[in-house]
Amino acid sequence: MSIKPGTSVEITLDRSSEEGEPLRAHVYEVEGKRLILSQTTPPITPPRGLYVTYVVEQGDKARRMGFSAAVSALEERYALASGTQVPAVIVERKGKPEEASLRKGFRIRTPSDSGLSLTIGGRRYVIYDISLTGMNFIQPLAEPAFKAPQPLEGRFTIDGQRYPLTVRVVRVVEAAGARRVAVAFLNTLREMQPILSRKILLLERRELSGQG
Repeated sequence: MSIKPGTSVEITLDRSSEEGEPLRAHVYEVEGKRLILSQTTPPITPPRGLYVTYVVEQGDKARRMGFSAAVSALEERYALASGTQVPAVIVERKGKPEEASLRKGFRIRTPSDSGLSLTIGGRRYVIYDISLTGMNFIQPLAEPAFKAPQPLEGRFTIDGQRYPLTVRVVRVVEAAGARRVAVAFLNTLREMQPILSRKILLLERRELSGQG
């Protein structure tokens, strides 16, 4: 299940990091184990180890594949076959693609009917995406900004079941009309972990099937 030009990919800078948040890019060219990718926002800088994932469709099913890679070069004006010059990241694939799960180390988008909610200081926040190790949530600009590495105490609800939760702010990014706050879980109750894992697996299946 090799990767092809035109494929959309998600890139995590450290596969095992609890702070890992995927960056999105697309594949310009493939030459054996050498891939030319579009530069990401924020940009990737070498030397960095990467984990790259992509979706492969097989009939009415979809699988997410992934592989480790290393940045070998950056090009500010890479010349495509069309003659267009673009910023690009040149990476070398390490090993063969394998089936990848987004449940740990990658974040799954949470639709409005996900059954997940977060409350901090009596205020409810929209969860943007989530993994077993952390999440992104949306904070209105009118509120005082959370700041890294601030710890936060809150309540996390999964399909109506409430759990106490302590998180640490990893980064805060301001976007149009709101802030996106990335947090890492500092404590998760043992009984919550399998429930959250099952919920993320269901959301992952919805995302891969295009129903999310």
